[in-house]
Amino acid sequence: MKKIDTIIHPQNWERTRAALGTLHVTATLREVKTFGRTPPKREVYRGSAYMLETTPELELTLLVQDELLGATLAVLDETVGDAEILVTSVEYLGRARDAQSTRAVELRRAVPTVRPVASSSLVAAAVHG
Repeated sequence: MKKIDTIIHPQNWERTRAALGTLHVTATLREVKTFGRTPPKREVYRGSAYMLETTPELELTLLVQDELLGATLAVLDETVGDAEILVTSVEYLGRARDAQSTRAVELRRAVPTVRPVASSSLVAAAVHG
């Protein structure tokens, strides 16, 4: 299983969402502000001038199975425009539902173990919604 992170321009979101929907891939979307990639812009509002140093953008996070990685990256290359795409491996996917399982998750973090991801029912739920 792979985790894909990318930051896209808001105007590219609808096209990206529609293309990812054809693959039945779900995503998490966050509004973020970036700075440093574009020079500051001078804005005037009600007679007061100020410098706009940040750019509103969207952070897109996807969890996909290894078989869908190539198709997902191809869709992202076509739709997101000028964006960086970060792909990382996911070793474990779990969910803490109550205090007992929360402690178990904390213990797993303290003692690293290798668990097969493909056998988890959460993988299908995370990928297919």
